[in-house]
Amino acid sequence: MKKLLSIAGVLLVLFSGCTTIELNEEEAFDVKRTISPEYIESAGYDVQKVAIPTTDSLLLNGWYIHRKEASSTVLYCGGNGFVMVTAFSVISAFMNRNVNVLVYDYRGYGENPGYPSVAGLRIDGMGAYDFLVKQKRVNPDSLIIYGHSLGSFIAGTIAGARPAAGIILECPITDAADWTGRLVPWFLKPFVRFDIDPVLNENSNVDILSRIDLPLLLLAGTDDKVTPPEMADKLYEVSVSQEKRLVLIPGGGHNDLPQKKEYAEALKHFFESVF
Repeated sequence: MKKLLSIAGVLLVLFSGCTTIELNEEEAFDVKRTISPEYIESAGYDVQKVAIPTTDSLLLNGWYIHRKEASSTVLYCGGNGFVMVTAFSVISAFMNRNVNVLVYDYRGYGENPGYPSVAGLRIDGMGAYDFLVKQKRVNPDSLIIYGHSLGSFIAGTIAGARPAAGIILECPITDAADWTGRLVPWFLKPFVRFDIDPVLNENSNVDILSRIDLPLLLLAGTDDKVTPPEMADKLYEVSVSQEKRLVLIPGGGHNDLPQKKEYAEALKHFFESVF
């Protein structure tokens, strides 16, 4: 993803001549706060470090965060580069919702064995789902599948194959071809061609959401340059869900939505409407 954005940026400069790029202080730092099980426990949650088995014999690191009084559970599928220890804002947002949460690292991420691949990440997501349902006895009727960015593909795959109470997609991707096409300004498109690996084109949330009727919440930032909000618009239009909602968060970027008040309000509204 970062490589594609870099290419688009270089091409923009080359074809547009001299330009001035403005960089302000707050955008100069990519701050990632860490979080630990001890911090979560201090907020009143029970945290279990778990090993999630996959069908191809890997064990993935995860944290199962829960409260006895919680009536619903979230399976969280992170975006590209997501690792649990840097998910402070994400986990904190769910801790405020009084729900159980399973977060996990994909294969090849964090301390996990293996190497990332499209098929592998799908297996990881299914393994996390099966872990919750079979080992933690979570009822699918109380389970929300959540995906951020790249994780929206994983969440969509799970929701398309397993029962659940609902699905939340944050900064979602429609499909690879649509996403790469939106990275390049219109006036550069005659000069730029993406050669997309066929396996990446197998992922299509457009296809999945046009088939599944689950309560759906789509979250997008109006200033997201990585996964433009127009993709969330498109997914909303194609979704056949009878209970769907699109929330565009003013000024929101790609990784900062959990820090916005509109995000917390949207989650509250969704959980109250589903449960």
